[in-house]
Amino acid sequence: MQKSDDKDYGLEALEEIMSVMDSGKIIVIFAGYSEPMKRVIYSNEGFCRRVTKFFHFDDFNPMDLAHIAHIKMNSQTENSLLYGFRLHSLCTLEAIAALIERETTEKRRKEMNGGLIDPLLVNAREHLDLRLSFDCMDPDELLTITLEDLEEGLRSLSQ
Repeated sequence: MQKSDDKDYGLEALEEIMSVMDSGKIIVIFAGYSEPMKRVIYSNEGFCRRVTKFFHFDDFNPMDLAHIAHIKMNSQTENSLLYGFRLHSLCTLEAIAALIERETTEKRRKEMNGGLIDPLLVNAREHLDLRLSFDCMDPDELLTITLEDLEEGLRSLSQ
């Protein structure tokens, strides 16, 4: 929802949603970050009475983010930008978590949350491409993302 001086159809939409919530035959799920969601919920007295269940999910910590990176690298589809690439054996969960903790601020992790991983991996792959020489013929080396690549991938996120 926008500030009241902008053209804002958010309040109209809330009123329409409230009208169907009273029927008892519908479940409505609202999702978003805590503070903006609080503003939406409390923007209308009637609305905050109708929304009765809240679920809060904590932000991912560095180890959670490392798990996400591993899952993404191990479950690629053919149309993935990372299809065929793999993480070096030194890219353990612990090593990636430590790297994320060291190379990102808590504020940055909170802002990006799980959205940190896709650009990190794509940037790491791009760094791999830049790091290797044109003479490299080893298929394993051509497709293996190292901790150095991940580190550079994180650094390029903050530029």
